[in-house]
Amino acid sequence: MPGYYYALLAKKKDDLQRLTSCQSSLQGKQSEFNANEPKCLEPELTATTWQGTHADKFDEIRESGIHTSYVDISGSQFSIVFSAISTRISELHAEIASIEQTIANILAEQERQRQAKAN
Repeated sequence: MPGYYYALLAKKKDDLQRLTSCQSSLQGKQSEFNANEPKCLEPELTATTWQGTHADKFDEIRESGIHTSYVDISGSQFSIVFSAISTRISELHAEIASIEQTIANILAEQERQRQAKAN
């Protein structure tokens, strides 16, 4: 009977390790993403590179469309993902503690039964 719980415990610990690793990797990606934010406004449009109505429309699209979305991803969307990961990590810690307690209870019960048979 404890074999099932040991396998379940191993799976939950593996899930926790993978999720923690994912969180760490995602934090690195967020830093990289934030560092690249200025690139969505490049190249700067000047009178010598491109000007006029089309340049103004392009710059508006780039600023209000691309840059705004980029900032949203780097801010609120990353925050939502990190919050979900943190919540799941907490849940896994609680599940692991519960499984460990169940295993301890089963082993204690088995020991009591063995002691009762010996007497």
